[in-house]
Amino acid sequence: MSHTRNLLTRGNGKLGEGIHAWSLPAIETCPGRSDLCTRVCYARSGRFRTRAMQARLSGNLSAAQSEDFVVRIAAEVHRRGVHTLRIHVSGDFYDADYVDSWAAIARRCPRTTFYAYTRSWRIPRIAQTLDELVRLPNVRLWYSYDAETGLPTDIPSGVRVAYLQTERDEQPTGDLVFRIRPLRGHPTSRLLHSVVCPTEIAAPRRPDMTCTSCRLCHR
Repeated sequence: MSHTRNLLTRGNGKLGEGIHAWSLPAIETCPGRSDLCTRVCYARSGRFRTRAMQARLSGNLSAAQSEDFVVRIAAEVHRRGVHTLRIHVSGDFYDADYVDSWAAIARRCPRTTFYAYTRSWRIPRIAQTLDELVRLPNVRLWYSYDAETGLPTDIPSGVRVAYLQTERDEQPTGDLVFRIRPLRGHPTSRLLHSVVCPTEIAAPRRPDMTCTSCRLCHR
């Protein structure tokens, strides 16, 4: 008897056990990336470079481009009782049709909360569909930016903003700050107007502080 492999993973050290995730290959599916985020992207190192992970991400991309993607993901969400799903631990919304697919999945799974960070707001055609995606009551969307992209000028209602901090003296504007690994554990007193991701404040990271326990990004 053949078995269809699961497309979603469950948890990791940062997400915790209460969150499932979906990922794609980094860079090639990130049309809104900046040179800066390309250089510091965490999804280009560590476990993301293993053959097994590369094969899984490539398989996910093929699945996303298949006609049964919406049906397959929605069925898995229901079958596994997924409560919260992070779209893209790696990768991003690579075109408008793909965003529409996630909107269709969210509609089929109204009891599941979906959340994502994206830089595809920089691509006008994709930005239009992201605006429609975030209108769904069970979707939480974050526009991600850095020193090179600048702050988004057109932020739809319901979208929050996350900043990628790469230098200690930066004073970002936004709802949330993610910091590259060398900055984690440093004092955050200068970041007066933004919340630093709680999982990144302590170095090494506190094992009891995960996205599952925090809930800031998906509540």
